[in-house]
Amino acid sequence: MSVEDFMKRDFVTIQKSTLIGEAKKILRTSASNCCVVSSGKNFEGIVKADEILGMDDALPVTDYIHDVPYTLSPQDTLDEAAVFFLESDMEILPVISLDELVGVISIFDILDAFTQMAGFGEGGIRIEVDLKDTPGSLKRVLDVLYLHSMNVLSVLIYPTKQVGNKVAIIRIEGKSVKELSRILDINEIRYISIIKEEKL
Repeated sequence: MSVEDFMKRDFVTIQKSTLIGEAKKILRTSASNCCVVSSGKNFEGIVKADEILGMDDALPVTDYIHDVPYTLSPQDTLDEAAVFFLESDMEILPVISLDELVGVISIFDILDAFTQMAGFGEGGIRIEVDLKDTPGSLKRVLDVLYLHSMNVLSVLIYPTKQVGNKVAIIRIEGKSVKELSRILDINEIRYISIIKEEKL
């Protein structure tokens, strides 16, 4: 999934000459903690709401514009965008294409995207499986699910503190928790938890 799939093309901007009082109104209206500063299609920086709060409304925002060390392109992956957010201390980042500002993406857009990728809210059954960090260990689990006609909705894998082990979080359609537990036990697949989730 790319930044282009989740970025906002319709967003509020201000100019360098915008007065602090007007910027405060714009931020309140848009319910945002920061705002993009642009000149036409050129990105100039970002103003943070908490930094202009209490400042003289009659002054321009010029002294409160932050340079952004990272900009994104529409083709960047969401993983790259997430790393940029961790390193930039910003709530929104500009999306630039051919030197023009074409969109913005927020940390909340990234969270929404990862929630969708994880299959959260689709219902079904969530299994946490303990895996050896060896080739084929996940495939064996997925093969068992396939042989019992279970549709996999999503798979996430993360390393554990124990060297050589990983945990796979698998969301599936079909079967009851009890039946799934029996199938995993018969096939000697170690699981940490099995939870029935409601569709949101």
